[in-house]
Amino acid sequence: MASIRARLVNFALPLLGIKRFFSEPDKFDERIAKLRAQKPIRPRAKWHKRFAIREFASRGFPVVTIEPKGGARPDAPHLLYLHGGGYVMDIAAVHWDTVADLCERLEASATVPIYPLAPENKAEDVLAAMRSLYHELADRYGAKNITVMGDSAGGGMSLALAQLLKSEGAAMPGSLVLYSPWLDATATAEGQRAIEKRDRMLAVSGLEACGEMYRGDLSIDDPRVSPLFGELEGLPPMAIFSGTSDILLVDGRRLAERLGDEGMPEHIYREYEDMFHVWMLLPVPEGKRARGETVDFIRKYRSAA
Repeated sequence: MASIRARLVNFALPLLGIKRFFSEPDKFDERIAKLRAQKPIRPRAKWHKRFAIREFASRGFPVVTIEPKGGARPDAPHLLYLHGGGYVMDIAAVHWDTVADLCERLEASATVPIYPLAPENKAEDVLAAMRSLYHELADRYGAKNITVMGDSAGGGMSLALAQLLKSEGAAMPGSLVLYSPWLDATATAEGQRAIEKRDRMLAVSGLEACGEMYRGDLSIDDPRVSPLFGELEGLPPMAIFSGTSDILLVDGRRLAERLGDEGMPEHIYREYEDMFHVWMLLPVPEGKRARGETVDFIRKYRSAA
């Protein structure tokens, strides 16, 4: 059973308006226009006291770096974090808090691209931009020292990026971490609509609409859009976190099932009962525990590099 704090958060989730957003795709254009007019969210003041935080715009979109004051530990990993938001929403405060918390625990640095969003930008171009950024980071930190991670759409993009790198024979990151990953943009998986009734954040119709906005000229089941259908052999070790009250549970389960086959990458799969979408990012006991498991996982494969 979920903690009292998690149950209270879940009860309050509809107040954020995310479920309403994803349940009314006919209003996407108007609501996305309002989102674009809002002031960008950046790390809170408390994180600036603990980290050197810098923002660069030379790539045509903002890229934020976070590094402990005094520098990261010599043996620490470097995190490349890809935020969620259905490929149409900008980064949120909980993303910054999560990245900073992980950096603090690991005494590590991180790069957070504020990547171009759909519908203005499409999957092929966004992935190409993330590929270019990854290569720059691999040259600077060493590919094996990098953990590529993300939540929701960012989790899907993380897996798609790793598959793209593998297909071109590039050096692989040391590990992948996927929080409530969105891996199948077709939104047709068996059991998904049954979970929708208790998911207080997402709706199938919204996933379908976001997938259409993001895919561009690619098929909706193209692995660059739906990486669940891509090749997994030869990818880095993965940590996958899901909750049973999240319609994306079915994506995490199916990925974990495929990774259970012989010859697949090492992985851990953590499924938390009664937990909602991207609970790993929130200040609830389950979220803190998941981030602790994330730190242990990253350290394990960083030390094995």
